[in-house]
Amino acid sequence: MELTHEISDGLLVVRPKSRIDSSSAASFEEQCAALIAEGPNRVVVDFAEVNYVSSAGLRAVLIVAKKAKSLGGALTLCGLCGNVKEVMSVSGFDALLGAHAGVAAASAALRS
Repeated sequence: MELTHEISDGLLVVRPKSRIDSSSAASFEEQCAALIAEGPNRVVVDFAEVNYVSSAGLRAVLIVAKKAKSLGGALTLCGLCGNVKEVMSVSGFDALLGAHAGVAAASAALRS
């Protein structure tokens, strides 16, 4: 799974690319868990470049959110569009984790 990340103002911003499905979910989970373990525990996952999320992807996102929470942090989502937005809405992940238009709004939500 290809993803980029940055640390900005004490927040970890993760930007996965393409798909989070059964073939990439484990990699997404492992990479995010490693980043959280060594860096900030407040996490924004920017889905702007993700065009598909399967149930395995949802599971991976939930595990990463629980990892952040177990370390005293939190995880929120941004950049949801198209099918990914629909999946997050139907599954309730947008309500559970928060869904924001962009990184700035998501970052502000984690700081409040």
